[in-house]
Amino acid sequence: MINIEKFIKIRKSLKLSQNELCRGICTQSTLSKFENNGQIPSFKILKQLCERMNISLSDIMLTSTESEIAQKLFSADFCFITYDYEKVRRILKQVNEKKIRDKQDLLHYNYLCGQLALDGDRDEVSALFYFNNILTTDNLKANNIYRLLALKGCSQVYASQDMNKASHYFDQILGEIKKVEIKDSLRELQVMSVLTAAGEFYGQNGQYKHADDLLTYAYDLASEHHVVYFLARVLYQLALDDLAQKKPEKTVLEHLNDSLAFARLNKNDVIIREGSKLLQEIQKKA
Repeated sequence: MINIEKFIKIRKSLKLSQNELCRGICTQSTLSKFENNGQIPSFKILKQLCERMNISLSDIMLTSTESEIAQKLFSADFCFITYDYEKVRRILKQVNEKKIRDKQDLLHYNYLCGQLALDGDRDEVSALFYFNNILTTDNLKANNIYRLLALKGCSQVYASQDMNKASHYFDQILGEIKKVEIKDSLRELQVMSVLTAAGEFYGQNGQYKHADDLLTYAYDLASEHHVVYFLARVLYQLALDDLAQKKPEKTVLEHLNDSLAFARLNKNDVIIREGSKLLQEIQKKA
């Protein structure tokens, strides 16, 4: 794995602009996509860029420790899908925060700690501490995924206390989440997490235009990238929104039955329980 933060730091220490570094090697767009979006260019291009900075490829490779940390954090993200907070806790205990060198990994770690504090421990003070660690990070772009995840977390903290504050945070997500480039399975997972939580929030608060827009985008994204992890929750919330908006029963049942199918596939016991209960209620009224 490539340490992009280190690559950028070296380039800037040499006072090289992107245009100066890539001239005659690749386009400025290729270098920009590498530095800003993590799209790694060909081995030949990357090697030439390093040579121009008088470094070797090995100088910007993540150490085995850093790679191991990234993999652990990635694994923890998956556990939130099925609400397996104890597994998240076990994984995070294996990560030594002091050994995290990569900026994105540190942001990722703070997000996971904040979400665990919120969902697993109901410790809202600690959750806000971790989320604010992210939001106060210098030079964080508006569509940085960890900024959006932190905004989501803050919104969830305030959702039971102050709806205006909760909306304030979620509303900041609306204009940015669709700008996040999907470059790997981790980013797919994280974007789906934001879309699902925001869609649920707006649906539960009767803002169906926002809810349907976000949930439909999440569904289309899942279809395009073959990501099924969040579809149980996405479709379940769409079914709830359908009922609230008095849409045809056929539409409700399609969303609900599809939700249960994905819940069984992903072993999402919460959606299986709640979805089955809702299905029985609908069938009784029929």
